[in-house]
Amino acid sequence: MTDLPPKPPASSRGLRLALAISVALNLAVAGVVGGAMLRADGPRGDAMPRDLGFGFFGEALTPENRADLRQRLRAESPGFLRERRAMADDLRAIVTALRADPFDAAALDQAMQAQVARLRTRLDFGQDLLLDFLTDLSPTERQAIADRLEASAERRPPKRDPQAGN
Repeated sequence: MTDLPPKPPASSRGLRLALAISVALNLAVAGVVGGAMLRADGPRGDAMPRDLGFGFFGEALTPENRADLRQRLRAESPGFLRERRAMADDLRAIVTALRADPFDAAALDQAMQAQVARLRTRLDFGQDLLLDFLTDLSPTERQAIADRLEASAERRPPKRDPQAGN
């Protein structure tokens, strides 16, 4: 009878599984952000970056609102394209870490943390930009955006409750 190699401890397999899931989720986020940066904002053709954290506001803003925000973005962040390139570099660092042999989880974590920090900075910038924009609107314009936000939320199907067994 041949001796089989010892099975790795269950905790080691669990750790690998958790790391694989974490990497997959982070790559999914990176893919969504990267894809959003490489294409225009849907059928309208407005090149409003999606990675600025506008969320539901993206649907509630008029084309004129988007144009105003793009103008403000260019004025307030002349290094915006440079930051996009840095995000592409972050993604390349993640890919390099994933392909490294031997694999170095610490290098992957460092690359992922750099990406998260850059995304967080961009989201904060986007929120500040949006707040300033909304603050400068007239009460009537803000009401119109509020109406569109509300209508957008009502069109979305409610989230299913996993506890209800739906």
